[in-house]
Amino acid sequence: MPAAGRSPAGRRLLLEWLLVVVLATAAAAGASWSGLLARADGAVYDAFTTLSGRPADPGIIIVAIDDRSLAELGRWPWPRARHTALLNRLAPIAPQAVIYDVLFTEPDVADPDLARAMTAAGKVFLPVLVEPGMNGADLNQVPPAGPLARAAAGLGQVIIRPDPDGVTRRRERCPAPVARPLAEVVLGLATPLPQASCAAELIPFAGPPGAYRTVSFGSVLRGEVPAEFFTGKRVLVGATALGMTDHFQTPMGGGGGMSGVELQANILDALDGGVTRGEAGGLPRLAIAVLPLWILMAGFLTLRPAQNLALAIGLGAATLAVSIMLFGLAHLWLSPVTTLAILLLVFPLWGWRRLAMASDYLKAEFERLGGRLESPVANGPVADVVAGQARALSGAISRMDALRRFADDILASLPDATLVTDAEGVVIQANAAGDALLGPGLVGETLVNLLRRLEPVGLEDGPPTGTHPLALRDGRTLLMMTAPRRAEGGGQVGEVISLADATELMATARQREQALQLLTHDMRSPQTSILALLQQSPGLEPTVVGRIAANARRTLALADGFVQFARAEASILARDPVDLCDVISEMADELWPQAQQKKVEFLQEGCEEPCLVLGDHSLLARAFANLFQNAVKYSPVGAQIVVALVRQEGRVRVSVTDQGPGLTAEELESVFEPFKRFARPQAGGDPGAGLGLAFVRSVVIRHGGQVGCERAPGGGARFVVELREGV
Repeated sequence: MPAAGRSPAGRRLLLEWLLVVVLATAAAAGASWSGLLARADGAVYDAFTTLSGRPADPGIIIVAIDDRSLAELGRWPWPRARHTALLNRLAPIAPQAVIYDVLFTEPDVADPDLARAMTAAGKVFLPVLVEPGMNGADLNQVPPAGPLARAAAGLGQVIIRPDPDGVTRRRERCPAPVARPLAEVVLGLATPLPQASCAAELIPFAGPPGAYRTVSFGSVLRGEVPAEFFTGKRVLVGATALGMTDHFQTPMGGGGGMSGVELQANILDALDGGVTRGEAGGLPRLAIAVLPLWILMAGFLTLRPAQNLALAIGLGAATLAVSIMLFGLAHLWLSPVTTLAILLLVFPLWGWRRLAMASDYLKAEFERLGGRLESPVANGPVADVVAGQARALSGAISRMDALRRFADDILASLPDATLVTDAEGVVIQANAAGDALLGPGLVGETLVNLLRRLEPVGLEDGPPTGTHPLALRDGRTLLMMTAPRRAEGGGQVGEVISLADATELMATARQREQALQLLTHDMRSPQTSILALLQQSPGLEPTVVGRIAANARRTLALADGFVQFARAEASILARDPVDLCDVISEMADELWPQAQQKKVEFLQEGCEEPCLVLGDHSLLARAFANLFQNAVKYSPVGAQIVVALVRQEGRVRVSVTDQGPGLTAEELESVFEPFKRFARPQAGGDPGAGLGLAFVRSVVIRHGGQVGCERAPGGGARFVVELREGV
């Protein structure tokens, strides 16, 4: 999203994206470390465990203290003689080991007999009672009664603690001095714990309850089980009756749960077969949680919505596949739950946010095009608000497309060569007349390179701006006119350039200029000669001399005014930055001698800072000079002329207020007409040629402005010139 990041909406989107990344990463880390999703993790682990069962070891036999045995041999607890009888039955059969999951912590008078039976049977292992210490003390261990502990081949703990959801998935291992797990003692394993406290390890279950071969305690005492059934086997003795022992829920299921002795059989089987199942540490759990998240968030910035959906599904499937592969091949449990939960949370959250932003964007764009999105059901029913906005915007775009085609048709129909450029001066559109004048392949070329094809004179400093004649080496003259293309915010984004063949027009203009010069010279020379002769003829009557001189001067003024007015209307207008404040000061200084003769004072307001307009400096200066000269001419002795400049919303307004006699309502309507003269006593009886104000109006209108006249409060006249500010 490189371009979008530069706009306000793009920056906002990027900030929201970063916020989602940070919050989602923090949520993933918190869920990985806090165990917030432990129940969901356990459920997924149970499903994996159920699918990855293994066959139970036939070398493990369970002698069950079941309901049938209790019914035959009496209520629990049984006397030591029952266990002595069992061991005496097993001793001649030579089992590999006998592992009791029955506590013998209370002393009994029959303990010596049981101890002798244990010695005769060989390799009898007994459990140690491990219970919490009082008032937070360390674990308390209670070994079997003295003779039994000495006769046992080994002692071990059988601590089983279910997970918070009530399912037993782990066994406890504690460092010394707590006894090692009974199954490890039986197998002679002595792997020390690296931790300083107890740790839980996952149990690789062989199957559901009943996976191991089981015989009843009473059946063994009655000799109903063949001797070869126990020979060389590991025999586990423990309670399975529902009323006398805890039954544990395991990942392998089973309606009644699994008895403790069968749990020990699973642990013994797994350790003997080298089947272990580890759990991933904190960093791997965090990595599998945040890496798919980061990949998805990166996709949000670069991919389309459909691709993002496919990416999210693919990341979830890949995470699940990695977890299954590690579980099945490496016997490592790395839960995918946190990753799947974060993906399920972030994808709809980001989708909602993008949908909200898309809705806002559609509304803003439609309103920018001049419409309003008030109802999503305009022109028929739609699926939702966004669909309605999209349809309304589509209609607006269709109208804009029609307008664009209309503009293209207008451009193609223009008789003059017309080019449209972007902000870098590269042509993006051209009409057929442009191709005919400049040759093919205009689009994509810079304006300077295209103009060089015509071999113009004086193009070394770059293409001209505004309205400018372009002289070619073949004698032709092109009138190049440029107009800026502006964006909605007012910034220039290119230009529209028109190249018109002005060869005949320029020739006519030169002839017109020559005619004006000839006319001016022919009119001025006789009048100048008349004035010179009058000065050299002192004998003439003064009244006659004065009248002749006045008429000669009026004729000279008429000739000058006519030439200025003609040039103001027909000359090529320059488009240069002009400081109106400088123009006002220059013209006030130019008329200072005339103002001093009548003790008239110029007061300037609003020119504390420069005020730039785009225009022709000489024409604007002459226009303001005419206004100032008019104000001085009609002002009484000792009056003030106020020149005020005011800026208003991209426009500049210059007012020239005098304290003269002012104008009547009829005079205000025709004050800017050519050759309109108003006789006033303050003007010395000479109303002038009547072209000065006509010159002012022509110059202002050609600069895209307005000029007006009104009565000033308290008498006098106020002339107001309004132009566009800025370049």
